[in-house]
Amino acid sequence: MDNKKNKKVAAEFIKSNKKFVVFFLLLLLLICNVFYWQQQEKKYAKYLNGDKYVFLNPASYLIDADDALVNFQSLRDSLVSKYEKRADYMISVYFEYLPTGANISINKDEKIWPASLIKIPVAMAAMKKVSDGKWKLSNELVILDEDKDNSFGTLFQRPTGTTITIEDTIKQALIQSDNTAHFMLLRNLDGEELEEVYIDLGLDDIINDIKKTPKGEEADNRMTAKRYSIFFRSLYNASYLNLEYSQKFLDILGNAPLEYLSNGLPSDVEFVHKTGIRTEDGVRADAGIVYLTDRPYLLTVMIQKKGENLTIPEGEVEGIFKAISTEIYEYVSQAK
Repeated sequence: MDNKKNKKVAAEFIKSNKKFVVFFLLLLLLICNVFYWQQQEKKYAKYLNGDKYVFLNPASYLIDADDALVNFQSLRDSLVSKYEKRADYMISVYFEYLPTGANISINKDEKIWPASLIKIPVAMAAMKKVSDGKWKLSNELVILDEDKDNSFGTLFQRPTGTTITIEDTIKQALIQSDNTAHFMLLRNLDGEELEEVYIDLGLDDIINDIKKTPKGEEADNRMTAKRYSIFFRSLYNASYLNLEYSQKFLDILGNAPLEYLSNGLPSDVEFVHKTGIRTEDGVRADAGIVYLTDRPYLLTVMIQKKGENLTIPEGEVEGIFKAISTEIYEYVSQAK
């Protein structure tokens, strides 16, 4: 009864004060519009500076001064002291603060097997064929016996002759790290199309080393964390794939499992990345872009166990990834 009475009183109040309510709502709308346009004016004022600073990088006047971080010396010293010389693991780290290009390299010359990270350039070559109009994402590829690999993923369980769209094949290769999907893409790419990714990004030396590999032997595609990071930088800058397909590619990677470096980040921070495992060489790797608001950064960490026993105890490297990621995130988010 009281509830009905309250509703009746409220209805009578609104009816008797209809003009006041309408005025209040219009005033609220006006305030919101003013605030919105003030923010837009500040945003576009930055673009207008382009006529004033014609010799400067356009990005330099689009970045707020508080976010133009260049001094990472204390972070560099801390990471070097903890990870440059360890008896148990070789740890190669590359960090780049994307708004300014300031970066840190740990064991910058140490080459490590990229493991499943190598699926990135293969998928980029496939996506380039789509952006160039040679393929459509809706086109289908066929699973052959020669593609099947049960190491990672589940596509190998599907019958030979099963078809899967190119889009889903790329997603399986990147999100699930499915080896069968990876080999399907490789089989349908020309060698030159894959080489183009490396050559255009200045990694032609890796292609030259691969070509020198004797027939029947595994190609040595080891690289440093810094060199590998070039793939993600090119995606971020849309310098290899165009804007549409760089965005599409990163959208796919945004659905990758949260592990390794992800464990050192708050759950509300977007991390677009790819992980890799090479069990026989004791390798774990993770690389990607942390989209901290106004302060995005690129981070690649590659870890290889030292010694004769390459078995990695469960949880051990996960702790290293988390510690590195946490320290870098805290520094970037708090730096002034």
